[in-house]
Amino acid sequence: MRLKRIILSLESVITLADHLILKNIRGRRIILICQVFLTFILLNWIDSYAQLQSNNSTSFDKLIKKINAHTLCDIKYNPSKTAAIVNDDCRSAIYINFKTKKTYTIADDKLANHIFATWISDIIATVENSCGTGCANVVIFVAPAVVFACPVHEYRIESLDEHQPPDYYHNRPLLIDPNRKIVACYDAENNIQVFPLPKKATIHPPMGYLSEKAEIRDNKLTVIYKNIQGKIQNITYGKI
Repeated sequence: MRLKRIILSLESVITLADHLILKNIRGRRIILICQVFLTFILLNWIDSYAQLQSNNSTSFDKLIKKINAHTLCDIKYNPSKTAAIVNDDCRSAIYINFKTKKTYTIADDKLANHIFATWISDIIATVENSCGTGCANVVIFVAPAVVFACPVHEYRIESLDEHQPPDYYHNRPLLIDPNRKIVACYDAENNIQVFPLPKKATIHPPMGYLSEKAEIRDNKLTVIYKNIQGKIQNITYGKI
């Protein structure tokens, strides 16, 4: 029941992959609450240059055909039925907006047991990969293009010794309040923290790159990326 841990840091959240992959959570705890806090601040500061990952109209048309043919694994409509999160193959989650005809891939994990979505409001939903008894990997989606996650919380039933392996893990948020626009999460030290919901679109890295760090240069956000061969790219996005 060991799960791979999601590492939420300032670098890793800025560079969420083009298709955020819900992975199993396993290994040592490395999540620092200060990193998570910086992430939330940055996501709220970034101006409208933050790129929205919208699939083209072909993707929208294909999904509409599957909805009409009832061939999807699952579909969850938001309360107003102006949008939905569809699960094409029981291992994916795609946001579809019926008014704008835009789609957004929230999660795509071919190894997941099952991915399912729950709407909290018209624009906020949780997408969960249930990967074992009591174990889950959850991301929070804010339409149309924000995806983030709480730190992983460890549970020890038989022993309170922090050096003993936990019985199970999950990173479900304790609270999502769409009216106050806040989310409550456990941090890496098992303290409860409250954060503002991010508002701006998630920034995606170039294909094959991960971020080294982010800097503010002349009031603009610059992210430094590196690929597996060590090649570095500096990308400036816009004013913040």
